[in-house]
Amino acid sequence: MNYNENDAATFLTDYARQASTALMRTNFDVLARIAGLILATKQDGKRIFTAGNGGSAATASHMCNDLVKGARVQGRVGFRAACLNDSSPIITCLANDFAYEDIYAIQLQTYAEPGDLLIVFSGSGNSPNIVKALQTARSMGMVTIGFGGRDGGKMKNYCDEILIAPTNSMEQLEDMHMLYEHAIVSLMQKILPLNFDVEVVNYPKVGRRIKAAFFDFDGTVAALRRGWQDVVAASACDSLTALPGVVKEEVEPIVRAYIEKETGRPMIELGAHLAEEIAKRGGVPEEPIVYKERYDLELDKLVESIFASLDSGEKTVADVVTPGVLDFLKILKSNGVALCLASGTDERRLKEECDRLGLTVFFDQGVYGAREDGTPCEKDDVINRLLETNGWTGEDLVGFGDGGFDVKAVKKYGGYAVGVATNEAERVGVNAHKREFLLEAGADCIIPDFSDPEQLWRFLNR
Repeated sequence: MNYNENDAATFLTDYARQASTALMRTNFDVLARIAGLILATKQDGKRIFTAGNGGSAATASHMCNDLVKGARVQGRVGFRAACLNDSSPIITCLANDFAYEDIYAIQLQTYAEPGDLLIVFSGSGNSPNIVKALQTARSMGMVTIGFGGRDGGKMKNYCDEILIAPTNSMEQLEDMHMLYEHAIVSLMQKILPLNFDVEVVNYPKVGRRIKAAFFDFDGTVAALRRGWQDVVAASACDSLTALPGVVKEEVEPIVRAYIEKETGRPMIELGAHLAEEIAKRGGVPEEPIVYKERYDLELDKLVESIFASLDSGEKTVADVVTPGVLDFLKILKSNGVALCLASGTDERRLKEECDRLGLTVFFDQGVYGAREDGTPCEKDDVINRLLETNGWTGEDLVGFGDGGFDVKAVKKYGGYAVGVATNEAERVGVNAHKREFLLEAGADCIIPDFSDPEQLWRFLNR
């Protein structure tokens, strides 16, 4: 065999160098626009079809694999993508009974709808089946994208966007097409977590009609007490570390774990937990209401600072409530859904806050909070009263909350529990800790916020 490893290594190095040099001449602005069209297709609930011939067929198939599975983030579904060259029975049937140039066009006529997206890969851009597929897609009102080479061939005339790999080498051209595909999917893995979508554990029952909706307040509807966990944890740790021999490093993880897991519980119960922890360590605890009142004083400072910024015009109500929640509440009301809200916050404070944020008008079934004497607002009792008073069952109820206790209260009566894993600090994307506890509590689905209220309403009424 005439083979020299040193010469081969030199050749392979040169190949990689040539390919990488050519790659950097790519028009990445076009690639970014293509990525935007792919993302918009998912956001619009439309489908993606891919196609190619030979090596390009492999790339087209690989892209669907990555869009369906590789772009699946945070338990959400990936893209609705299918490769037209994957089924050899369909391809050989259509080629044999009609013509090879029809194998993709006929499939599009069968499967596709206006607004769907066709992505094709072709080195020459002149393959008759690719050109006809693009022509058919255009006539059907689909969006068309091409990954090509050289001068783009005939297909460039039928693409809404086309990216030409900057090389005359067919091998390097196909290398680049695969890299473009992987780059897009990698971008989707970064972008998708920041966009609204629903992570489904259990789908809503088909045909159910929502008659009532229950909402938690802080972290679900509004962010007046953003960072309240830190405030309460700091206050609790101060009380614990005042005991002899107790250090913050020991007790803080315990305090925070309880707060995170029991988000949604009445504030006085957090005080009761602190009293238990003090007693465990040989201290003499005060009554739980004393700790609750301390927490409330600190939390009131957070709330008043936000209302001060609203009064000064520094912030608007839209900056304080959860993204999209006002529009979602309007959708619920316009569809005849009865609404109630409950919180561990004192009822007097809660009602004042809802009034100032313009929320009270939505909650025709009441706004409920804790009594000033520390008597907690039991959310499961609120839900039970809502259902019994109106003669409804859990089948008629959907509930929204950012705490595990909210989820459990809704599930107790057979309602559909939506875990709202709000990222209150950045106001975008999912809070990973909240998501974990919401799923553990049995949430039927997880949303980041209400920023696509129409999509959320369609999902709940599928």
